[in-house]
Amino acid sequence: MVTLDNSQARIVDIRADLGVGDATLRVHGLSPTVSRETRDRVRAAIRNSGLSWPEGVVHLTASTAHPRSDVDLAGAAAALLVTGAVPVRRLIATTLVGELGLDGTVRPVADMRTRAIAAADAGFTHLVVPAANAADTGDVPGLTIVPVACLADLVTWLRGGPTPALRPESGEGASSATLWAPEAWAQLSPTAVRAAAVAAAGGHHTLHVAAPGTPVLLLPRLIRTLMTDLTDTEALELSKWHILAGEPLPDDAAPTRPPAVSLRPDDTIAAVAGSLNRPGLLTLAHRGVLTVEDLPEFSSRIVEVLRPALENGTIGVTARAGSETRPAGARMVFTARDCLCGCVRATECRCTPAQRARYLARIPLWLLDRVDLFVRTVAVAEPDLSLPSLESLRDSVARARERARRRWGSVPVPGTAMEYSHAVTGLPATVVGELDAAIREGRITCRTAARCLRLAWTRADLDGRAHPDMADVWLTLSHRSGMLSLLRDPALR
Repeated sequence: MVTLDNSQARIVDIRADLGVGDATLRVHGLSPTVSRETRDRVRAAIRNSGLSWPEGVVHLTASTAHPRSDVDLAGAAAALLVTGAVPVRRLIATTLVGELGLDGTVRPVADMRTRAIAAADAGFTHLVVPAANAADTGDVPGLTIVPVACLADLVTWLRGGPTPALRPESGEGASSATLWAPEAWAQLSPTAVRAAAVAAAGGHHTLHVAAPGTPVLLLPRLIRTLMTDLTDTEALELSKWHILAGEPLPDDAAPTRPPAVSLRPDDTIAAVAGSLNRPGLLTLAHRGVLTVEDLPEFSSRIVEVLRPALENGTIGVTARAGSETRPAGARMVFTARDCLCGCVRATECRCTPAQRARYLARIPLWLLDRVDLFVRTVAVAEPDLSLPSLESLRDSVARARERARRRWGSVPVPGTAMEYSHAVTGLPATVVGELDAAIREGRITCRTAARCLRLAWTRADLDGRAHPDMADVWLTLSHRSGMLSLLRDPALR
């Protein structure tokens, strides 16, 4: 790979070896911090790209000390090569530059023009770069630029696929369909695909309690892929908040795709909620997907900040100088590991049932009451031939959004609770009668009934039906009840 040292480009060799032992990744030759972060990113990116992690210990080593994170893409390629996931043919005379996201996206790096010239001088014929950097390399004689938006693009190219066309947009701005390799799409669980389509169409919040070895960031990526493009008005609104946050979009262009933002346990309240002078992460994720990673690890104070965004899609900011209410209508995807140790395989877990119960009990009940969808497994070992195509599913989501827009006048902002009296409009009398009886008998609350009806309407819209039936409603109620029991009683697992 080509890296920078005091603005001077130099070549760093990344080598890999497969040893005997547990399925782990060990990184050597980098600074301790970069080694730890590279290990986590490379392993997560490979798993979240639909590729299986091999048996044995993969050792990665750098030829010289390297303080940067732009080694990720080269490290992932070396790991995939040594485990037999990709052939070596196209890696001969090829160098790679790029940082990986946990979901497999390839992030841009600085000064790509200098790196490209250094790669050509060193005798390389191909340079793999982040798609967002493709236009920065310029025309270097004898060097072919291979832009990749995600790790799946790299795998497809290394396996003999065509060289991706140069495209100026980043992985976040590129068409979401290009981020899914056919083999990665085929490995998705039909249940997860259905849940993602419902979340994308109706703005529902989702909780993903991942079984050992399950990629936790595939679900938010899938939901965002299925969402429709932003309208001009929505894009201008999002651009305004980015400018106020001091993070203007490239070339001051309005975005076309919904934003993707992640919250982590070490984020502060100021970063999440924002201040009067600077919008927070909740506002920057408006009309997009907000991933809350490792929910049980968050402090109760941070989780409480999310309450108004979950309930009505807004966030209030108060200071001595005044107060302001800002939009925060993102589809939230909460992720949680099966247990505290976060093991790769269930057979490796040494946590007791009591430890698992305490860990999942950190998720507050009020939050569970405001989440509509629960997902356990996202990827499966054997492809399901009944899985709809990505294109057809995106069309179904767009049609469902249009049906809801015609029915309600405007699609409810994601996170807004629809009142029960509003949700029953247009339902058959039999469905309304059974729900009213359940509320009078105390089996469900009006809030639960309203959320279940909103979810049932979305299911009906996706299927092209005129209205939901009782089966849609009771399916939602039983699903919620079963997941609450799973989270509060590990013995039911």
